[in-house]
Amino acid sequence: MQAEKLAQVKTTVLKLRQRLIAGELYQSLPERVGLLIEQAPTTPLTTVAPTNDQPVLALIKKLKHDLQADGLDEIKDADLQTLLTGVGSVDPKVRDRGVRYLLNEAVQLQLLRPDQLGAIFDYLVTDDVLFAHIDQPTNDAVFQRSYAIVLLSLLVYVHYTGLTFLTDARIQKLVAQTNTYLVLEQDTRGFVQDKGWAHAYTHLGNLLEQLADEPSLTRADKLLTLAIFISRYQHLKTPLIFGEAERLSMYLAVLASKDQLYTDYILLAFKKWRTALVMGPEPDSYAAWTQVFNRNRLMEAMALHDDLPDALVDYLDDELEFLG
Repeated sequence: MQAEKLAQVKTTVLKLRQRLIAGELYQSLPERVGLLIEQAPTTPLTTVAPTNDQPVLALIKKLKHDLQADGLDEIKDADLQTLLTGVGSVDPKVRDRGVRYLLNEAVQLQLLRPDQLGAIFDYLVTDDVLFAHIDQPTNDAVFQRSYAIVLLSLLVYVHYTGLTFLTDARIQKLVAQTNTYLVLEQDTRGFVQDKGWAHAYTHLGNLLEQLADEPSLTRADKLLTLAIFISRYQHLKTPLIFGEAERLSMYLAVLASKDQLYTDYILLAFKKWRTALVMGPEPDSYAAWTQVFNRNRLMEAMALHDDLPDALVDYLDDELEFLG
């Protein structure tokens, strides 16, 4: 994505945050965020450069062998850098069953030092990784973007367990980058034939739930992320049919349980969403009907949670009756 256009999106998100903190935007936040998403830049498709998988595959094979033989007690910095080059591979043996698997195992076995965890974080959160080709039609760069998101959620989880390495500055950068990602990401593919899981929106659910638990974030920060998420979901024009609604409903349920402010905003946004459907024209296109059924799946997934605030339960009961 062009740096200038990306900077414009980031600036607009920052201004929204500042105005929200100042108490100027709450009631109009759904419309403000919706306009931002509708005006998000798009560009024609360009070629996604393939990764060089051979060095990563060789390293994955070696590390898995050492792991199975109980001979892996560290991952060298150079090997870590090589592993990270495979995050965007279209080969699931590299990206998913290689890089993601090994980093998960390394975390579980405490093989990574805090400075290594910080280095992984600093790489994954960069613009070049998170926003590669994000303003273009469906493309293979989604694998890099999506797996960066899920690995960032892993790192936040590790931080919570006591191996602290995330500074306040890192957390604030992650929130800002996540909000920008939500504005821009439109690739809703789940499983991709011959390339494995893309699953950007499932992985987003992982990260959003981790951020919902972050104690250092203000209510305004969490509210803005919530608002951008709901609006982005509302504006998606391709289907989420691989369990994403169920995963994302968990994020909404967790947040709603934390503060009445979040419950009130979810109700506000859901009601305005419903009004827009009722008052708008009859759906007459693939995109329009997709938006209707994406919404239905989210409402149905939300209704399955038994720990929601009463006001949200009552609304969802009425909503399911409306969906009929």
